[in-house]
Amino acid sequence: MKYVYVVQHSHSIGDCDDTKFIGVFSSEKKALKAIKELKKQKGFKQYKKDFYIDKYPVNKIYWKEGFIVNSGIEIPSYLAD
Repeated sequence: MKYVYVVQHSHSIGDCDDTKFIGVFSSEKKALKAIKELKKQKGFKQYKKDFYIDKYPVNKIYWKEGFIVNSGIEIPSYLAD
């Protein structure tokens, strides 16, 4: 497998974006099948056009930069070096 297909659903509620991570699929066909199924369900059927599929190569780091921890946020011990 060279690629995975990430399915998300995102729409706006007032000033906020409501994004749901749906899943990761091994083919675009399977991703489209999942979307077709979900479009029938409560909530999704009102926002059928708000599904997105992103294609990603596997075994690649996508976030290579570090990050800044805001004060007051504690890093769990299992994540710390």
